[in-house]
Parts: sequence; C-alpha cells; structure tokens
Amino acid sequence: MNISLMEHEVLIRAAAFGSVFAILALWELGAPRRRLRVSKPRRWFTNWMITILDVAVVRLLFPAAAVGAAWDARDSGWGALNHWSGPAWFEIILAMLLLDLLIYAQHVISHKIPFLWRIHRVHHVDRDMDVTTAIRFHPIEIALSMVLKILAVYALGASAIAVVLFEVVLNGSAMFNHANVSLPRRLDRC
Repeated sequence: MNISLMEHEVLIRAAAFGSVFAILALWELGAPRRRLRVSKPRRWFTNWMITILDVAVVRLLFPAAAVGAAWDARDSGWGALNHWSGPAWFEIILAMLLLDLLIYAQHVISHKIPFLWRIHRVHHVDRDMDVTTAIRFHPIEIALSMVLKILAVYALGASAIAVVLFEVVLNGSAMFNHANVSLPRRLDRC
C-alpha cells in the first residue's frame, strides 16, 4: 500500500481536490446561497493565482511535504505512533484527529497574534465567499502551516496514509464550509 501511495500521493490528492472543487463549483452555479458582489471570474482568477503561488512555494520549499515527513519518520522510527502496536485503523483515526486539532489551534492563533493575523487576513479579505475562498491563503501562511504539519508528523509518527487522508478531508471540508451553496433549511440555520 505505501509503495502505491508513494507513487500516486499527488495524483490521489489532486483527484480528490478536483472532484470536490468541481462538485461544489457546479452546486454554487445551480443553487447559490447569496448573490455575489464581485465578478466571479475576477475573484476566481485572483484566488487561483494566489493558490498556484502557494503550491509552488510548498513544492519548492518542501518537495516531499508532510507525506515525505511521514515516510521519513517511519523509516527513522520517530514519533509516538511509530511505536504503536495497536490496530492501524486506530492509528490513522488518532493521527487525523490530532492533526486536525493542530490546524484548528493554528487557525485560532492566527486570529490572535497580530503578525499572524496580518498574514491570515489574505483569506478573510475576499469580498465574497465561495469555494475558492477555501484555497486563498498567503504563501507565508501556507509555508508556516507546512512547517507546523511536518513537525507534528515527526512528533506523532503519523503514517503516510493518515497524512494523505487528513489532507484530503481537510481540503474537502474547507471547500464545503466556504462554498456559496444553498442547503435545505433544516440543515442551514444561518
């Protein structure tokens, strides 16, 4: 499984991202929650250019990213979960939950510390909110987040599969949470 995952990690993540993005973008077109104030093509161009820069920065600074850290931690025996003898499914769920808690804490802190808030504001100054808002982050924030994730993966000893699943779920849920889509009233009490 790990060899297949190593060979296809980027493709797996890209396919999951693209699928969720396409579904939500089409849903936004068919059933938007609110009217947009700014031209969608203009906003999407800006948000995608920021995202492309983010991807380039991460791939340049961290070619193997958090998944590479997971393989290295496994091979080096680093991290608490690499010494876990329990079921793999429990390790995957625990690693995903702990990584999610870390990213949640990072988000809260980015609202509290002025320097981090100035960087995080790139995400919040989007004039409208839609699926592309979920991918709009300052490259410095993305780089800091990747450093944090890599350190956490080494400390936890999270498996590569847990890291890939975490990234897929994190990206998918972020896009859904920011999407401008109408939900049935019983589900959307905003």
